[in-house]
Amino acid sequence: MSKFRCTEEVLNNQNWVDGCGEIHELSTMDKDYLQNILYFLYKKRDRYWFGCKDINLIEKFKDGDEFFQHVIRNSTIWKSIIAELEKPVEGFNFDFTIPGEETK
Repeated sequence: MSKFRCTEEVLNNQNWVDGCGEIHELSTMDKDYLQNILYFLYKKRDRYWFGCKDINLIEKFKDGDEFFQHVIRNSTIWKSIIAELEKPVEGFNFDFTIPGEETK
């Protein structure tokens, strides 16, 4: 079982640590998985709001939604995932033929 990671440990990271404690580099992850992480961060926003080491943050934000808008969306992990998702997909966006081979 993995140890509990406080909000600061999760949001300050440039890698994703899954529920089993395995560290994943964002650049090697599938885009669908990256989008699922964003959804997970959104869905668990209240947990991250309450999970801060800095207890004063709970008082400074009225709820998890406000915490999400001002903190999570500006975090290192969020911005790193967005940057990965915005990278252009390598390859061609059209069909072509190679002599002696089927259409690619």
